[in-house]
Amino acid sequence: MKKVVIAVAAVLSLVFAVTVFAVEGDQPSKEASPSPSFEQMKDDHLKKLDARMTSLQQEKTCVQAANNQDDLKTCRAKHRAEMQGQPGEMRKRGGPGGLSDQFPPQRK
Repeated sequence: MKKVVIAVAAVLSLVFAVTVFAVEGDQPSKEASPSPSFEQMKDDHLKKLDARMTSLQQEKTCVQAANNQDDLKTCRAKHRAEMQGQPGEMRKRGGPGGLSDQFPPQRK
């Protein structure tokens, strides 16, 4: 009987210890990945908007200078090639706002 009580106590201690370590392991470390402040997010977003506006302005200038259909196609192709790198950056961050698992991938 004494051995059974000791064995049960040992098993319960082990289960408790494993549970505590598992719960501690699930919590993200606040020091490892500090979340950006509102001002940092705002500045980052404004920089990206400026880059997009510059790209669109360049495409507009190209279209205004176009003399025929081929020139228009060239402008569009140039703009499209320039913009293709940007969605990749969004995927690295997990989509718009970092919510990649909440939205299904878009088909092209």
